Amino acid sequence: MATAEALRWHILQAMARGAQRKELETLLLNAGWPKGTVAEYLGEAEDRASQPGLVRLRGVTKRFGERVVLNGIDLDIPPGELFGVIGLSGSGKTTLLNVLVGFIEPEAGEVVVQLPDKTEAPVTAQHELVKRMFGFAAQTPSFYSQLTVRENIEHFGALYNLSPVERMTRCDALLKLVGLEDAQHTFAANLSGGMQKRLDIACAIVHNPSILILDEPTADLDLIIRDQIWDLIRQINKQGTTVIVASHVVSELEQYCSKIAILRNQRIAEVGTTAHLRDMYSKRYEIFLKTARGQYAKLKAFCGKKRSLFTKMSEKGGSFVVQTSQPRQALEELVRFLAKHNESVVRLQVDRPSIAEVFESLIRHETHPLH
Repeated sequence: MATAEALRWHILQAMARGAQRKELETLLLNAGWPKGTVAEYLGEAEDRASQPGLVRLRGVTKRFGERVVLNGIDLDIPPGELFGVIGLSGSGKTTLLNVLVGFIEPEAGEVVVQLPDKTEAPVTAQHELVKRMFGFAAQTPSFYSQLTVRENIEHFGALYNLSPVERMTRCDALLKLVGLEDAQHTFAANLSGGMQKRLDIACAIVHNPSILILDEPTADLDLIIRDQIWDLIRQINKQGTTVIVASHVVSELEQYCSKIAILRNQRIAEVGTTAHLRDMYSKRYEIFLKTARGQYAKLKAFCGKKRSLFTKMSEKGGSFVVQTSQPRQALEELVRFLAKHNESVVRLQVDRPSIAEVFESLIRHETHPLH
């Protein structure tokens, strides 16, 4: 990706995460970017941020028999987002995605999508046009195991009425994008799990949709392959495609998504950036402390006597980790203790709990109200 294109994407992502125009402008000018270029890119990012939602859910309720799976869901997903949906297994993530794409009709409410002419229509209306706007890769692969990689991609291109020349051109581009050029004549059944997932994503975007929906895209994959899949997802998003990802692997969504929605108790509990969700659900801070000796028994006993200041304590990777809602006072106490005992500090860092920890805390306190 060209440097200018990369800059444009990073500005969009920074604004999606809550960065302000002034701080971005100062940062870019100090880095040596021309004032005109900075103004142009920042203006473009603000225009996109102010656009109406590309996908809107209003009062969406879905039942299966007597069981309510989604209950009055309201959600806006703006254009260009890499948008994550967090939820436990069985929380309704897959049902939400199927309602989003129009595979399932809700009992109440509607899903509205912004069309290319900027008008809006329910996903159940103008079916062919809406179908072309969405790509969907479910947990279960949709490709044909007895067709080769190229045959699968071209087959799905034919389903979207691409001409033979368009199918060939698009297939060549997708093989390069997903890294399957060398495997294009291999039967899908003989691919590794990671390669099959990349093929499935290629089939889902063969018609160049504006919205790509992914359900648990890294399930059952090892750590290295997961990173490769996320690199691919980010590349697709950088090309302008809105990507909606549902997963129970919270740490991945926290790392890669510009915004996250928490699905809990059949509702969207909250939507926001990582920083927003941390502020919303946790007033705690984590202090990571590593000393040269790495012996923390006395320090743990010291903190244990000050439970009003220090709460949860643990050891991670050779560091002593303590949580507090009063970071400044906690640091002062720790520094005094370390000085008194002639401890040499190797590492001292203050951070907020991860979204994964926040989410786990919410689940543990399921009976407590969110607001």
